[in-house]
Amino acid sequence: MSRFLGLACLATFAFALPAAAEITYGGGDGSSVEAAVIILGATSESDGVPAEYLWIDKAYPDADVEGQALLDDKGRVYDLLTLTVDGKPVEVYFDITEYFGKF
Repeated sequence: MSRFLGLACLATFAFALPAAAEITYGGGDGSSVEAAVIILGATSESDGVPAEYLWIDKAYPDADVEGQALLDDKGRVYDLLTLTVDGKPVEVYFDITEYFGKF
């Protein structure tokens, strides 16, 4: 997926965020399952998924999102986003257990 498509999806989701949603980030730097970024305050995929893309845009402003995978590890659910940053692949893990499957 190109950065353009990722941002187009982000823009679509941004309007769906509830006004009262206070999204913050915890966990680690997203470099592994153990250091996954945790999106705090997300109660559904409608606010959790766009928050993932906002985090990526702030942490890796020139990244292109190339792919996304859903992982299950020890009873927790993760989004693994594969990025291209300066021509190199970067994997970012988000722990989405709290809002996965909630709409």
